[in-house]
Amino acid sequence: MMVVSYRIGGQAPHLPWFLRRLAAQGLAAAPDGDQPGRLPADWAGLEFADCWLDLGCDGDQALAERAARCRDAGLSFVELAGGWAPPGAEFGFILLVGDPPPPGAPARLALDALAPQPGCWLHSGPIHSARFCQRAFDALMHAGRAAMPEPDSQPRALEWEAMLQKQWALAGKLRQLAEAYLTERVGLLPPYSAPLPETAVHYAANLARTIMLALPDGRDWAALQNELAAHLQSRDDARK
Repeated sequence: MMVVSYRIGGQAPHLPWFLRRLAAQGLAAAPDGDQPGRLPADWAGLEFADCWLDLGCDGDQALAERAARCRDAGLSFVELAGGWAPPGAEFGFILLVGDPPPPGAPARLALDALAPQPGCWLHSGPIHSARFCQRAFDALMHAGRAAMPEPDSQPRALEWEAMLQKQWALAGKLRQLAEAYLTERVGLLPPYSAPLPETAVHYAANLARTIMLALPDGRDWAALQNELAAHLQSRDDARK
């Protein structure tokens, strides 16, 4: 069993699952005695000798403040995001990683141990990229689930117009999310001239750019909705 010196911080439902996964993968925490931590005790994450592995689930401003605090303390900062659940303690967690540690670092060993297999985690880009990816994936999953009504025992016609309108609304929010990420974290909206700016060369930026190019803005959706409504009205008039 490998011994890596780290200490757990904060309180969150997923922290015990992470500790069980690390122990099951042979990454036991070394005793640190009574030495106080260098960071606030209420931060959720793992503190290593040279790195903080952040497992917080709060807002973007709080994330930025923790990253700045770590820089001031001489610690590198790694952002983790994902839809974590208890089975991950046995099978490994989906990990979206912003600004991962270098190969061979103790925090890198922890990432490999937490994942289903070593290296099976996503390097999403710089800090804040992991949270953006999680929000985008959650939105896409919600859109897929919301596309169909809950099954029941009664046959009924699909209210496809209402369903389509709901999908348009979700698409608009997803586009806004992508636009906000590119504006705040990349500083530039597509289309880009070749070669890509360095700030846009990472997974989260590619995902955001794809969303923006694939989904028209709200004005285009409204025009399409009006066109469909006019078509349906003309069809109904022809049937009379």
